[in-house]
Amino acid sequence: MLFQSHLLAGSKKAPEVTIRLHAQGDKAVGESFVTEVELTNPKQKIFIQKVPVLSERDIKSFYAFPGNDGMIGAYFRLDDHGMNKLYQFTQEEKGRIAVVLINGRIASAIMVQPGNNDGIFFVPGGFLPEEIARLQKKFPVIGKESEFGKKSPAPKKEAAQ
Repeated sequence: MLFQSHLLAGSKKAPEVTIRLHAQGDKAVGESFVTEVELTNPKQKIFIQKVPVLSERDIKSFYAFPGNDGMIGAYFRLDDHGMNKLYQFTQEEKGRIAVVLINGRIASAIMVQPGNNDGIFFVPGGFLPEEIARLQKKFPVIGKESEFGKKSPAPKKEAAQ
């Protein structure tokens, strides 16, 4: 839980679900800035930057789907700040590996593709059902943002005859 402890230091309330995108790092910059992680697919050890490129604070809405790992994947629509960070990241880091951490655990390792300027961050898998349930309470579904937070009307009681 190295990631959660240092990334949440000083915050008043821990997020219900953390989603962090970390860029591949270089061991030469030192352990203050990078940490080693072991990936399972492909099985290899790499260094990732400790400061994430994106976090749950950059998310506006999401859409969950059955993931490629038997778990759940998701598309995340980012706010303007997140969209700009993702675009810059994909331009600068194309061909390198990025790692998605969900609640501090490695969920996905993805190859960075250049030019993502649509503001959609794709996580192919790694979410547990309870994490998706927490996300549903915090973020609207993509395309249904206007409905988020509205309570459905209570059923009408039938008049006694």
